[in-house]
Amino acid sequence: MEENTKNLIEMFFNLAQLIVVLAGAIWAYFRFRKENPLHPRIEFDIKCAFWGPQHNSYLTEFVLTADNKGNVDHQFNEIRLRVLGIKSGEPFSEFAKYPPMTCFNEKIIDEVNIIPPKYKYYFVRPGVCQTFNYVSQVSEDIRFILVRATFFYEATHELHTAERVFEVRETNV
Repeated sequence: MEENTKNLIEMFFNLAQLIVVLAGAIWAYFRFRKENPLHPRIEFDIKCAFWGPQHNSYLTEFVLTADNKGNVDHQFNEIRLRVLGIKSGEPFSEFAKYPPMTCFNEKIIDEVNIIPPKYKYYFVRPGVCQTFNYVSQVSEDIRFILVRATFFYEATHELHTAERVFEVRETNV
């Protein structure tokens, strides 16, 4: 009887070990999937500077930053820039599809790719914060602009966006 009890206890400990190992493996698997260290992670932002006015327009510099917080290189084949505006003196209105979101009804730049065709792509290495500049102009009669920049992750084809509002006025640097 003593040997049967020993065998039963040994079986119980082996089963407990198996359960702990399987639970650890399942936890590690889901933790790896959630954190996915090989997935590109970009912190993306937009800044804007205005110079002028000159001949009824401001020279406008859009500065996009991509801070690669991941462990893999990231390649941008396209970074799309869209700029909408509100004219000076016009009342604010709601965007009909998404009230109470404010409507910017003046198209200034419509989905332009800021990567020149001759370069084909830009890249950002892990741990690097890269800036991309794009220079255009905004009419002097525009008071506020909404700037939206987008790109797709190469591996997953997920859309990443950054969007900010700026007041059009001379930048003091």
